[in-house]
Amino acid sequence: MLIKKIMTSVAWAAAMLPRQRSLVFSLRNGLLACLAWLFALSLTFSCDKLPRNGKLDGHWQLMERDGSSVQAERTYWAIQLDLLQLRSFTKSPITKVKYSGGVVARFSHQGDSLIITKGYLMNRVNQQDILIDSTHQADLSAFGITELPMRYKVELLTDEKMTLVSGSHRLVLRKF
Repeated sequence: MLIKKIMTSVAWAAAMLPRQRSLVFSLRNGLLACLAWLFALSLTFSCDKLPRNGKLDGHWQLMERDGSSVQAERTYWAIQLDLLQLRSFTKSPITKVKYSGGVVARFSHQGDSLIITKGYLMNRVNQQDILIDSTHQADLSAFGITELPMRYKVELLTDEKMTLVSGSHRLVLRKF
């Protein structure tokens, strides 16, 4: 009788072993899949510097300003997040302020509106950018900015071309 009970227990344990193994494997595979999903999700949402301006983000070259070709001036707008960097290899802002070179600006882009709110002369030598205001004036018209804040209507925005209009001013830029 004892041998029969032992044999029955061994047979039952042997029969249950594949089920337990499959349950363990199933739980482990589910846990691994869940961890992989959480890892991918954290990578996607942990970086707050993902592009948020759609087609506006990127590097643009100013091609026309008020109907005149300015491609030879090699003026560039670099747009990311809420920062606009203005560069030109032939033009500089007209100002009496001493700075180390370069101009950056803050902007807001909503729908068909682009508003350049503040401009700064980059002064990396002193590690402090200079706000362009009534005390520190700078003429940014070579970059297509005639005043601050500057409000543009985004007339056209594609993967290759952008047209901005503000009053009688019209800028045509190409993406590269």
